[in-house]
Amino acid sequence: MKRILPLLTIVISMFMLFSCGAKEVVNDTPEPVVETTSVVEKAPVVEEVIAVKETVVEEAVVEEIIPEEVIEPVEESIWVKYMIQPNDYLTKIALQEYGVVTMWRTIWDWNLDVIGDNPDLIYPFEELSLQKEAYEAQEVSYEYVDYTVEEGETLWCIAEKLYGNSYAWIIIVRDNLDILGDDYNAITAGTVFKIRTQL
Repeated sequence: MKRILPLLTIVISMFMLFSCGAKEVVNDTPEPVVETTSVVEKAPVVEEVIAVKETVVEEAVVEEIIPEEVIEPVEESIWVKYMIQPNDYLTKIALQEYGVVTMWRTIWDWNLDVIGDNPDLIYPFEELSLQKEAYEAQEVSYEYVDYTVEEGETLWCIAEKLYGNSYAWIIIVRDNLDILGDDYNAITAGTVFKIRTQL
């Protein structure tokens, strides 16, 4: 019986294999319907062309003459003077004038002849040259008054008296170089200096 059962399975399998392959294939898809339409021939249309006489009107050409504008080149940056104030230092000036602390090195490079080798040692009332955008730069102008030197006065005491800071004597010298010459220690009574109204 053990041998008949596998043989019986083989025979049934063969029967099913051959009987399924003998079936007829049925096509379930419908055949396409072909519609016939009648063709109507179109008669040629004859268009009449009416000749229209064209008249050409010449237009007067008017040229507008526009004067050329003289455009002067705008300077991108200019040099301005900055007066060192008491308690100023280069990083403070850089932050105040440019908004960036690291510009102090550039300011030092621009003013090496005024500042010298030590950027930490700057003096009040010295003037530095700063490069600014042309639209940001403001023209600085000073008003002057005459001051007559009294007996025993020095530039130091005149600066203290007029500006409230004796270190401002350098401004008096700068403004009066033509009067003082090379010797600004030997000022005499009655000498008339021009003095700035404001620093």
